[in-house]
Amino acid sequence: MLQVEAISKSWDSPVLTDFSLQAEEGEVVGLLGPSGSGKSTVLRIIAGLETPDKGRILIDDEDITEMPPESRGVGMVFQGLALFPHLNVEGNIGFGVADRGRQAELVEEMLDKVGLAGFNQRRIDSLSGGEAQRVALARSLVAQPRVLLLDEPLSSLDSHLKQHLAEELRAILKATGTTAIYVTHDEAIANLVSDRIVHLRSGDDDYSESE
Repeated sequence: MLQVEAISKSWDSPVLTDFSLQAEEGEVVGLLGPSGSGKSTVLRIIAGLETPDKGRILIDDEDITEMPPESRGVGMVFQGLALFPHLNVEGNIGFGVADRGRQAELVEEMLDKVGLAGFNQRRIDSLSGGEAQRVALARSLVAQPRVLLLDEPLSSLDSHLKQHLAEELRAILKATGTTAIYVTHDEAIANLVSDRIVHLRSGDDDYSESE
């Protein structure tokens, strides 16, 4: 379970003020808000890329607020995907595997789960937008993160493909029992992916259930 407890963050002006969020184990929570509302800052604080001015982050009742990013067990899929162009699909996914003895086995399992069986040797620049999204997701999931953070990973796709991949993404997250926070400004996509949506406006939150 992820708990974000009353975090605040300011730079020249307040970005987040006493913001709280909870995600149960295996729950996908959508974080919905316009540009500048602080939603990406929430993800960066959970990931350990930013430090809150106040408040705490807990995973499974462990306080990780001061823990370095690599020790948190948090995975992240960025808007730009950040795939390695010099590595093939297998190399990109295997990069996240700590147990090198099981790397090939785990990569095969994850390729099957994301619907890319047989893509092991494909070059990254030969993939469609949707295939690249699935490789990025597989690379994050193969490390078995305690929490997965997704920062608008579908935003660059056309509306039809975006809807299709949102449905696929939800199916994969639920099948793997992944606890996830999905950031977006698109309410339709948030409803497709999420179990529950948090509306974020200037650091304030308003909980509502997705349909």
